[in-house]
Amino acid sequence: MVHTATIPPVVALVALVASLLAGCGENRRDVFLRGLEIEGAAEKGPCRLHYAENAQAAALTGDNVAECLRQTDLAIAEYEQAGAMGLDTEPDFIATYDRAKQRRDRLASMLKNVRAIETSQMVDTR
Repeated sequence: MVHTATIPPVVALVALVASLLAGCGENRRDVFLRGLEIEGAAEKGPCRLHYAENAQAAALTGDNVAECLRQTDLAIAEYEQAGAMGLDTEPDFIATYDRAKQRRDRLASMLKNVRAIETSQMVDTR
């Protein structure tokens, strides 16, 4: 059993501060970086255009665009959380967040167009 009288006040204070800091969780930069990581992974995965052999254009499906849009929305959610934590005044954050929102809008429009083409191709084959 430890008696508080045997622990120097400075050691107790340091232990208290260390335990409080350990429980603080993520900061706004961590959240922002997580959003960047999601976007980076999407660029290498579902947002990357895949070219078929001997084809002059990339094969593009609505499912690929939808997954890219979903990943972009996940990144935007992280950016919004970082902004709410106080990062919303930094120029790098603002530029990244605006770029992601513009990308989301383009992807939503692209998804609508690709789905319309896919639907018309399905109707034509019947």
